[in-house]
Amino acid sequence: MSGAPHAFVLAGGRGTRFWPLSRRERPKQLLDFTGQGSLLALTCERLEPLVPPENQWVITSADLVDAVREVVPEIPPAQVLAEPTGRNTAPAVALAATLLLERGEDVPFAVLPSDHLITPATQFRERLGEAFDMARHGEHLITFGVRPDRPETGYGYIETGAAVEGAAEALRVAAFREKPDLQTAESYLASGRHLWNSGMFVWRASVVAAGLQEHAPGVVGPLRELAGTARPGTEAFGPAFQKAYESVPSISIDYALMEKADDVVVLPVTFRWNDVGHWAAMRDLWPHDSEGNAFRGRVVAVDAASNVVHGEDRLTALIGVEDLVVVSTDRVTMVCPVDRSQDVKRLLERLEVEGLDSYL
Repeated sequence: MSGAPHAFVLAGGRGTRFWPLSRRERPKQLLDFTGQGSLLALTCERLEPLVPPENQWVITSADLVDAVREVVPEIPPAQVLAEPTGRNTAPAVALAATLLLERGEDVPFAVLPSDHLITPATQFRERLGEAFDMARHGEHLITFGVRPDRPETGYGYIETGAAVEGAAEALRVAAFREKPDLQTAESYLASGRHLWNSGMFVWRASVVAAGLQEHAPGVVGPLRELAGTARPGTEAFGPAFQKAYESVPSISIDYALMEKADDVVVLPVTFRWNDVGHWAAMRDLWPHDSEGNAFRGRVVAVDAASNVVHGEDRLTALIGVEDLVVVSTDRVTMVCPVDRSQDVKRLLERLEVEGLDSYL
């Protein structure tokens, strides 16, 4: 089967764990954490030349469309799609498949988060190309798994089964596992049969559409009607998209399809992967001083070690503290223990209760 592959990048999240740097009007995927460009721009760039900009799509929220188009101007404006409301990943996948099929393109496509860091890009494209070939010539639903190097409790896991005949290194998925407690994560690491669930997928348009029709018809039905009514870039598309999305459930592609389907396979990745999930992840991305303080901006530390500090436009001074996250912006300073950095969402809930929405 011929036809160039496509990629759909999911960029509607709010990145709340990176507050106060990540805000409603400029969430995590639009921020530059490495000095090389925003997470979204880096995601789209590493697809090239395997998937050129004319075959890339970004699905985001309506209030971020202009900002997204500014960050990735190479992508055709009509291919930056504005979700009327957040509906999780299954409706986004159904939308992608039906739009391609409506265009007469039953081709492989990837679904990728917009906020991961992956290096080197050449190895990513090599693995992605292998997945495209598998999807083009078979009926597989393909995901990517990351070999764990620690008993991580913040990720879901994939339990692997037998090798896939005729597909180098691909493994059958025995089960998807929820985020575990520490003891379970340690057993997963020791087993050698478990991979971190990266949230990246590849399949052919007709295959994933058929799978959703079988296992989640309420997700795919309204979006099939949308694809038959209006195309992106036309005046009719926005209202039709809004009407279709109002009737679809909010459900992840894992629950809607991947945990129910039979021909699900995983490709272990060969590249470095960081899901940039919370402030503690900056320890792997930012420079360190001699005491292990990871920082962006100017930091002076006295008897202080293993802290994560962001304050690009100011000096941050530390005395006698360890394992803290310190983030300064023009309006907010946030301090928390590194091991509580995933709890920032709780702080935002408190701000809403206190009527401090202008800081969100």
